[in-house]
Amino acid sequence: MSEKKKDDKNRWRNKCVGFRCSPEEGIEIDKRWRLCGFLTKQDYILECLLHNYVVARGNPMMLVSMRKELKEILEELKRINDVSEIDEELFTPIRTMLEVLESFKNDEGNNRRTRK
Repeated sequence: MSEKKKDDKNRWRNKCVGFRCSPEEGIEIDKRWRLCGFLTKQDYILECLLHNYVVARGNPMMLVSMRKELKEILEELKRINDVSEIDEELFTPIRTMLEVLESFKNDEGNNRRTRK
């Protein structure tokens, strides 16, 4: 059995919450939590639900995920011959990566202001 752990406020996380989603939504959730740099999907979902926004956590796995996703997007763009062939789902990871990069930009600006 796995080791019991407490959260950062020293509380036991023993309440199980589940929900259903489509396979496509599941794929999108998986991409988003990896692109945002969270170690677990649970941490990502809790952050989204409890704070109504997500703070990206930069780490090496995040960089690997972004590179992988960008390679997949590049392959899809190479395959497309006409604008009408573009699938709307292609823009989801692009939007997510832009949101993450924007949050880093905003966080960097906040850090500069507090250091001065």
